[in-house]
Amino acid sequence: EEPGTTSEASVTDRIWQRQQVINYWNQRVELNKARWSADMRATFERNLSVIDEALGQSLNELKRNPHDEFSEQMLNEALNDKLALLKEFSDL
Repeated sequence: EEPGTTSEASVTDRIWQRQQVINYWNQRVELNKARWSADMRATFERNLSVIDEALGQSLNELKRNPHDEFSEQMLNEALNDKLALLKEFSDL
């Protein structure tokens, strides 16, 4: 399937680049996680699960309705939140 032939593909394409950045920061977090206290790990996991749930809901909504601007905005906010969380915890 050629890029841009469906709206779903374009959503996936737009997310792909951001996902690469998120993967990079996630690897940095994984390296540091062993040093964290149990409380810090629990806080991180709790925050991450909330963000991942929001990501999943936005993606599901965009699969049903690829032109939904609200879901697109919610997806972008969730991606931004995930990136911010990973960056914040990568230095701890």
